[in-house]
Amino acid sequence: MRRVLFSRIRAGAVGAAFALVMVTSTARGEDANVAARRVRAQELFESALSDVESGRYEAACPKFAASHEADPKTSTLLNLGSCYESLGRIASAWAAFREAEGLARKIGRADLETAARTNAEGLAPKLVRLTVVVPESARSPGLVVSRDGSKLASAEWGVGIPVDDGEHEMSAEAPGRVPWRARVLVRGESRSVEVPVLEIAPSPPPAAAAPTAPARSVSWWTPARATGVALAGAGAASLITGIVLGFVAKGDYDQARSLCRAVDDCPGDAVREATDARSLANGATVAIVSGAVVAAAGGALIVFAPRPSSPDERGAQAPVRARLSVGPTSLGVVGQW
Repeated sequence: MRRVLFSRIRAGAVGAAFALVMVTSTARGEDANVAARRVRAQELFESALSDVESGRYEAACPKFAASHEADPKTSTLLNLGSCYESLGRIASAWAAFREAEGLARKIGRADLETAARTNAEGLAPKLVRLTVVVPESARSPGLVVSRDGSKLASAEWGVGIPVDDGEHEMSAEAPGRVPWRARVLVRGESRSVEVPVLEIAPSPPPAAAAPTAPARSVSWWTPARATGVALAGAGAASLITGIVLGFVAKGDYDQARSLCRAVDDCPGDAVREATDARSLANGATVAIVSGAVVAAAGGALIVFAPRPSSPDERGAQAPVRARLSVGPTSLGVVGQW
């Protein structure tokens, strides 16, 4: 025998709806939002009753639940519990009747309280429970255990909670741990599921370093060394010229001496030729000495010129300048590099 008849509850609901209309029409100062919620709740309730009469419990139950959310009423909860029971959702029906019992007690409706308690007590032996066991070893800091997307309080761990028959999704997660997922099928008898020790999550791979531009090569060839090479070449040419002139001067001088009958007895042509040979020899000496100095300066530039650290520094260097300096008692190269 059904413990709560939809027709009887509906009659009470119709009376309540009539009273609601009367109150709404006379209470001019009532909050408009509250009135709108009550009208919405009544429309949902009537639509749910129509679905029940047609046997469409799957459509009716969500409407009863939405009606109760908009305007909580004991009669709505009683109908919701009966709807769940018709679908075989025993735990949901039992929870609705228990909630209806508490609400009826609160508003002083002993008749509805008794009806709700009777229905809940009748379903209690049929309840199946799902116990979520969380061993101490699995209780990582920040552990969150959920059933069907709803977080379980730590006080619920290890406690058999009434659930409807069917598949239930379990999950557990904690900071720095690999999340755990499992599906548990409950069918006509209580079950328990144990949360395992969550594995430590692997460390994320290090962030890839930004690619660095390849270092630009710095050439050995610099303006200073180029000047050194030029000076060394010029010095070598001067040395060769001086040596050649020296040999020519010696040949001319020897030929002039051969024309002389004695040291102080030389014809005029021999004297002029000897004088020219001495001048040529002096030029050869200057060419050899200056060539040696210039070549040495060029070699020093090649060996000791600083190497720029980058092409930019090389481009920023002052231009190289060099010149030959000849004095009464000196010969050298001066410049800037």
